[in-house]
Amino acid sequence: MDKLKSKRLLAAFIEFISYHIFPFIFIFVHDLNNYSLHGFLIIMVAMVALYKEFISTLNPNNYFHILYSAIYILLAILSFRSLNYFVMILIFVQLVFLYMIRYLPDKYQNLVSLVKDFIVPSFMSIALAFTYMHFISVTFIVPLLLVNLATVLINYFEGTRNDYLELIAISVLSVVLFLLNYISMWTALVIVIFVVTMSLLKKYRNFSQPNLVYRVIGNLILVI
Repeated sequence: MDKLKSKRLLAAFIEFISYHIFPFIFIFVHDLNNYSLHGFLIIMVAMVALYKEFISTLNPNNYFHILYSAIYILLAILSFRSLNYFVMILIFVQLVFLYMIRYLPDKYQNLVSLVKDFIVPSFMSIALAFTYMHFISVTFIVPLLLVNLATVLINYFEGTRNDYLELIAISVLSVVLFLLNYISMWTALVIVIFVVTMSLLKKYRNFSQPNLVYRVIGNLILVI
């Protein structure tokens, strides 16, 4: 296996881990320890991460998509009695989204990025949280969406006037969420510092990282 494929497999593994970071942080912080790991769920989540970061780069055809979907559906059938079917559908929808964006024209690359870097990671984490916590709350969803949105803004940042307005907007939103007690003061402050710093480094020092790196850091920030 060449070095590039090894890096992509590593990225897929980190992607898989990234879906779990905030759900498990939330569980432990709030002492919601009445959960058990589910083997089939882990495989389903891994299938999404593997496709997103590795398989999609190999230009799979429609026949592969049918086979891959069939494997997922088989896993869903086997776990139908032990997993919430809405969770299984939600995860499968993310997989379908990843199939679909491969066929979008180049002019829709912003939409592709939004799906890959915001929608899929957010809903994968939500699916995991619902499975392990047996409920979902606004105090979980809002910080998660804020961080994932912030990382997308970093990737989009090019130094235009609108980009700076977006930085201001995400900063104001962080403050508002603090005032509404969805995140702590330190979390709000660190998110603002993180987004502004990474955006300015990208603009003035050409320092840029994949969205996955920003997302992992952002989810870890929510520990604060």
